[in-house]
Amino acid sequence: MPEHVILQYPFDCPGQYQIRVQGTLKKCWIDHLEGLEISTGPWGNYHLVTQINGWLSDQTALGGLLDLLNDLGMVILTVERLELDEEIE
Repeated sequence: MPEHVILQYPFDCPGQYQIRVQGTLKKCWIDHLEGLEISTGPWGNYHLVTQINGWLSDQTALGGLLDLLNDLGMVILTVERLELDEEIE
């Protein structure tokens, strides 16, 4: 991978993410995701979507959360990194 790409996207640093999945999570899994903001409601053409917002420590934490959602049979609609470090250009 070119060095400028690695420097431009520091995924080994904490970041704020927004993830949307189709449907709802069971309460026991919502409790497991302590520290993340979780809301449900309609989004676009989907009647019921769970939105998960919050800071994750790095790319490994993001991968772990996505793996959990996949293991639960959730359809992942979007994954977005909302903020990058201000120093990166």
